[in-house]
Amino acid sequence: MAVLGDVFVNGEKAVISSPSDAYKYHIGMVHQHFKLVETFTAIENVVVGVTKEDYRKMAEEDGEKNKGFNLKASAKRMERMCDQFGFKLNPWKRVTDMSVSEKQTLEIVKALFRGVDILILDEPTAVLTPQEAETLFGVLRKMKEVGKSIIIITHKLNEVLEISDRVAVLCKGKVTGDILTKDANEQILTEMMVGHKIDLNIPRKDIPNTGVRLEVHL
Repeated sequence: MAVLGDVFVNGEKAVISSPSDAYKYHIGMVHQHFKLVETFTAIENVVVGVTKEDYRKMAEEDGEKNKGFNLKASAKRMERMCDQFGFKLNPWKRVTDMSVSEKQTLEIVKALFRGVDILILDEPTAVLTPQEAETLFGVLRKMKEVGKSIIIITHKLNEVLEISDRVAVLCKGKVTGDILTKDANEQILTEMMVGHKIDLNIPRKDIPNTGVRLEVHL
């Protein structure tokens, strides 16, 4: 297998070959296509794969005695996390009854529950309405305030300029540009993407013969 690059976390080279390896480095990812068990509740999805060691660490963080697996205690921890970051999610709601936005929220909560400090989001707004996207951005800003690092993979330049601090542009698997968002605009990012200057002001001719072509009467 060809190696395209290395991952370093806090200066340490990370060897990641599975999601469990990533969690060891406190890295989580929310894929564009969700990885949820549809017949499970939110909290059941959250605790899937959580180990005894994970529960021991969580108990230490919460200042509580480690009692091992406990679904109700896990649900309370999830609720505290939702309150902290502004998520609106019922731990006992089944995934089959959730909206797309709720499912995405659940994926993020799953990662945070495991203590991730670096969260990767793949096209997070592709399935959201503009209003839901703004809600998501509000949550991400709260996560940033408590020291979380967030990597967003997206093709929407307006969202890149609104939410990011730094932008890296990739083309055909290679980095073609890296810039602070405060120094960027759509023109600069577009040139990085295509490799040459491009005019974003596309002239549009007036459409002739704009008379009615079809009328429907009910």
